Amino acid sequence: MNTKRIFTFVAGILLSCAGTILASTQNDSIINKMHADSVKTGKTLYANNCVRCHKLKDPVKYTRAQWPGLVNEMQKRSKITDEQKALILSYLMTEAKKEK
Repeated sequence: MNTKRIFTFVAGILLSCAGTILASTQNDSIINKMHADSVKTGKTLYANNCVRCHKLKDPVKYTRAQWPGLVNEMQKRSKITDEQKALILSYLMTEAKKEK
């Protein structure tokens, strides 16, 4: 009888963990889709806004550490919103030069 209770207890724990893992996988999928959408939107915003004043820089020309300062400086001139700036940064930082 004790063995049956222990088995039931362990089975319950395993089933509850399986639900958590499945939910986590679904959440990761949603987050990845949202990130991909942000990067795509950021690329479009970058192309449409930044080209008005100068040629577009190749994102790999700068590192992830360099892009925020550059975009912050340009935000004032281009009159983009904070949300647009964040989307542009999501694109640029995804594509940025890898730091060594």
